[in-house]
Amino acid sequence: MPWTWTLNWGIITPDLFVGTCPQEPADLKEIKVSTGVTAVMSLQHDECLARYGIDFNRMSREGEALGLVMERCPIRDFDPLETRRLLPDAVKKLAGLQAGGHRTYVHCTAGISRAPLTVFGYLALVAGVDESEARRMIMDGRPGAVPYWEAYDGARADLKVRHRDLIQRRMSELAGDNLSLDGARVESRAEAEVLREILSGPESG
Repeated sequence: MPWTWTLNWGIITPDLFVGTCPQEPADLKEIKVSTGVTAVMSLQHDECLARYGIDFNRMSREGEALGLVMERCPIRDFDPLETRRLLPDAVKKLAGLQAGGHRTYVHCTAGISRAPLTVFGYLALVAGVDESEARRMIMDGRPGAVPYWEAYDGARADLKVRHRDLIQRRMSELAGDNLSLDGARVESRAEAEVLREILSGPESG
């Protein structure tokens, strides 16, 4: 049965909502009035916008006129490899909104893959929520979600490789001269701290 668009969303935390894409300015108004969000983050690719006839520039102007911060981090739909590559950028952008105190509506097109995965990545990598608990929060708040979990695993592995030197330096700082500390525990904590700092810091080009 083909997917039919309706405006709907789920509550992941009091400040994070995951839902379908707004297609008209009236949808933005409904989202704002119903949820109290102050920011809307789109993960729709240009192909998604074209398929549904969405003019993002117009939507952005209309959203800003409503007092919403309008952000976009496009990721191609049904593309686990691109999701893996761009997920850190999306998580970083969401982290910036959350750090700014925004209640945020995160959407892709259907709100079941890219958007919930981005919120999951934020919860697990930035907010410090245990991955199993973060996954439960996503599935409880958006029961129909089918994120590419393997894209998250791959993105985290890529970040770990990219920032290996920082992680090793943090491990040395944490261990100090205490040789009795469990190495795996130290590595896990160092990795979590470094990735949190990388993804919650100022955006770079």
